[in-house]
Amino acid sequence: MRKWIFIAPVAIAGIFMSALTFATTISVEGKGRVEIAPEYATLSASVSHTAETAADAQAAVDRVMEDLLKGIETLAVEAKSLDAAQIRIQPRYRWNPRTESQEFLGYEATRDLSFKLSDLEQLGEALQRLSQRGATNVSEPRFGSSQTEAARARALAKAFKDARADAATLAQAAGMTLAEPVTINTGSRPAPLFRPANRAAPAAMSAEMAPRYEPGQLSVSASVSVVFNAQ
Repeated sequence: MRKWIFIAPVAIAGIFMSALTFATTISVEGKGRVEIAPEYATLSASVSHTAETAADAQAAVDRVMEDLLKGIETLAVEAKSLDAAQIRIQPRYRWNPRTESQEFLGYEATRDLSFKLSDLEQLGEALQRLSQRGATNVSEPRFGSSQTEAARARALAKAFKDARADAATLAQAAGMTLAEPVTINTGSRPAPLFRPANRAAPAAMSAEMAPRYEPGQLSVSASVSVVFNAQ
């Protein structure tokens, strides 16, 4: 029996495996960005007070918080977003270098308030009321939109288009033809970035006129890593 009859299929398989091993691929990254108008702003504020007893500190903070809640009653606050329940109480000390010991200053109570404002025309007024009614700290507004996910989908499509364009340019430069993508991976999901319309600081708050804010755009970005076959 001739044993060499099995050499041809083995050789063919070897050539096939070699072709797979040395297949040409092009790896690229693409980025896309879509800007949308913000629909709401999330506001956060806190009230702090230090007293000799924890009860006195909490009572003082609760009085201010009650006034803050009354102050925003007429604003376009989404009821489900309102949160004023968090409170923290902790003792406060100060180091005395003369006696080399800690001196007890009292108990500090801090209560947080956050809510979503659905009417951005009221943003300046809302910040003014929080400040004037005793908020110890008022954080910078965080803007958002219900269209964020749809905007991300468009940003991903732009990112893939960007990646394909780069891959096609590389393939053409190498004298090759771009084929189908082999793998597609998305990058991390960054939070929407707020781009203010005017970087100038808002006008100082006054009793006569609340400062006006002109929100800019929310920038939603996406990135992809794509590996293309090339022939």
